Amino acid sequence: MAAPATQTRPYRDFLTPSLHRRFTDASGYTIALCYFIALWMGEWNNFLDIWSWFPIGPAGIRTLLLFIPALAIYILRVAQWHVGQRNTENPFNSFKKYFFRKSTFSTIAFYTISAWFYSEVYVWTRSSRAQLQYTDNGKHYDRIKLNERPLYFRFMFIALAIAQATVHLWKDYDKINVPGLKPKKERKEESPATESAARSVKLSRELVQKVIPVGAQIGIVVSVTLLAGTAVYFAVLRNYIWDWHYGFAKRLVSLSRTSKPTGLVPYLPLVGMFLVQGTLLTTLWEFANKTFDLYVSQEPLKKDNPITNDSKDPNGSLLNGLKSKKDDVKAIAFWELALITENFLDRRTTIYGELDRKKAPTYLQVTEICLAELRFIIRRISAVIDPNYVGEEVDSKKTVPTPISLIPQISQPIKEGQIKGPRQAPVTPFEQIEYVASNIARSHSSSQNAQNAQMRQVLKKGQEKAAQGAKEIESAWTVWSNKLTSSVFGWPFRVYMRRIAIMVVTGAPYSRISLISNAVTALTNLTVHSLTEDTWGQFQNQVPDIVRVFTAAIHKIDEYVATLQVHWSDVDSLSRPESERKKIPEVEEVREVLREGLERILGAFNEYLRNLGMSVKDLSEAKKAIVRQTQTQPEVEQVRR
Repeated sequence: MAAPATQTRPYRDFLTPSLHRRFTDASGYTIALCYFIALWMGEWNNFLDIWSWFPIGPAGIRTLLLFIPALAIYILRVAQWHVGQRNTENPFNSFKKYFFRKSTFSTIAFYTISAWFYSEVYVWTRSSRAQLQYTDNGKHYDRIKLNERPLYFRFMFIALAIAQATVHLWKDYDKINVPGLKPKKERKEESPATESAARSVKLSRELVQKVIPVGAQIGIVVSVTLLAGTAVYFAVLRNYIWDWHYGFAKRLVSLSRTSKPTGLVPYLPLVGMFLVQGTLLTTLWEFANKTFDLYVSQEPLKKDNPITNDSKDPNGSLLNGLKSKKDDVKAIAFWELALITENFLDRRTTIYGELDRKKAPTYLQVTEICLAELRFIIRRISAVIDPNYVGEEVDSKKTVPTPISLIPQISQPIKEGQIKGPRQAPVTPFEQIEYVASNIARSHSSSQNAQNAQMRQVLKKGQEKAAQGAKEIESAWTVWSNKLTSSVFGWPFRVYMRRIAIMVVTGAPYSRISLISNAVTALTNLTVHSLTEDTWGQFQNQVPDIVRVFTAAIHKIDEYVATLQVHWSDVDSLSRPESERKKIPEVEEVREVLREGLERILGAFNEYLRNLGMSVKDLSEAKKAIVRQTQTQPEVEQVRR
C-alpha cells in the first residue's frame, strides 16, 4: 500500500481543536460554580424574588464577571502545561531552577489579576451597609475621608493570590498526567464506542473526587493568609500603602487634610467577609485547575476514534506528532499511537501496509522513534555508571585529528635550572683545592644562612598551624553541616537516592515515563499482531532489534539499581528496611513495562527468532531478564500498593 500523495497536515492541527473542545467542556462546569457564587453575593431580601436568581439579570451579569477570574487561570494553564512530574535532585535545586523563570512570575501575575478582579466585583456589588465605599462621608458636618476598609480588603485578596500561587508552584499544578498504557497479556478487543455513554458520568464522578480532598487545603490557605496578611499589613505596609493611595485619591476627590489611616472599625465583619469570599475564590481557583487537569488528560480521541483519523494522511500526521520537538505534543502522540495499536484494528494494519512513504515505510519510522526512547534510557544510565561513556552518535561524528607539520628544530632546547656565568678552570692542585673549599664555604657559610634557617623554621611552624587550623575548621563545618542537613531545616539540601534514580531512568527536567510506557506498548502490540496482520511480512525484520533493545534496557536498569548507594543525609531511605531501600516505584514501573513487553514478544516469536538472525546468547540474555523480573514481581506489586 502506498502512502497518500497529499500534503501531510501537522499534528497540532488535530490536537489544538481537541484541546479547545475539552476546554469548552471544562468551562461549562466552571460557569455553573460561578453562578452559585453570584447567587451567594446577591442581596437576598426575598427568596421568592425571581429577579434575584434569574440567569438573565443581575445574577447572570455577576456570573459572567466572576468567570473572568477563572478564565485567567485557564489562560495560565494553557500557556504553561507540561507532561510529567518535575525531576530534580532535591527541593533546593527545584527552587533554584524554577523560581526565577518567567513562568513563575507569570503565575503570580495571573493569580493577582484574578484576585483583584474578584474583589472589585464583590466591592462594587455591595450595598452601603458593608462600608466598602471608596470614601467615608462621616457625619453631615465632617469632610469626606478616604475609607481604609476597601483598601485592606483588596490587600488581603492580593495576599491570597500570592499564597495560592505559591501552592500552585509548589505542587506543580501545571503538570498534566498522561497515562502510559501497559502491554496486555490477554488482549481483548474493545470498542471505545461502548464506553461513550458512560464517559460523561465517569468524568463527573472523577471531578467530584478531585475537588473534595482539597477542602482542607482551601481552609488552610485562607486562614494562613488572614493571619500572615494582617500581620504584614499592620506591621509593615499599612502606612506605605495609605500614603500612596492618599496621594492618588486626593487628586480625584476633595478629602480632609489628615493623611493618617482612618481605621477598620467594625473589624470583625470585615474579617468575616474575607473568610467567606476568600474561601469561595480559592474554591473557584481549585475547581478551575481540577477541571482543566481532568479534561485535558482525556484520551486523544474524537467521536471514539483517533484524532488524526480526520487527516487525509492519518499516519503521516501522527508521525509529525511523534517527531515533534515539544515533549508535550510528543507525549500525546505516543499515547495515540499506543491506543491505535491496542484498540483500532484498521489503523494498525495501515502501519504495516504503507511501504512507499517518502523517508521510510511507516512501520520502520514508528519502530525507530519508539526504540529511540528506550535507547535514551540506556544512554542516560551508561553516562552515570561510566563517566567516560560516549554515545554512538558522538562516536560516529568523531574524526581523527590530522597531524600538524612543524618546522624542524634547528637548535638545542633551552636548559632549565640555574645558569652560572663562565669561570676560569683551576689548573694547579692548589687552585683545585681552593675551588672546592670556596664552593663549600659559599654554600654553608653565607651570611644569609642563619636568617634563612630561622625563616624556614618559622614558615614550617606556620604551615603546620595553618594545616591544623584548617582541619579543625573543616571538621567543625562537617559536624555542623551534617546536623543542619539532618534536621527539618536541612531537608531541601539532602541527597535523595530516589529522586536521583528517577531522574536517571525516567529523564529530566520532566519525567518521560508516559512516553516510555506507550512506546513499549506500541512496539509490543505491533510485534505480536504482525504475525497475523502484516501481509507483506516486512515487520519481522525489526523484531530482533526490538528484543535486543528491550533486553539491554532491562539489564541497564538492573545494573544501575545495583550501584545505588544511600547518602547519609537521605533520611527517608535510611528509615526504610535495607531490603526495601532500592525499590523505587517509578523505576520498578519502567522495568516492569519492559519485562511485560519482552515476555509477550518472546511468547509470540520464540520459535522464529533464531531464523531471524538472533544468536543463542541474545535469546539467553532476553530469557534471563524475564526470569529475574518474574522472581521480583510480588515485591513490585507490593511496592505499588
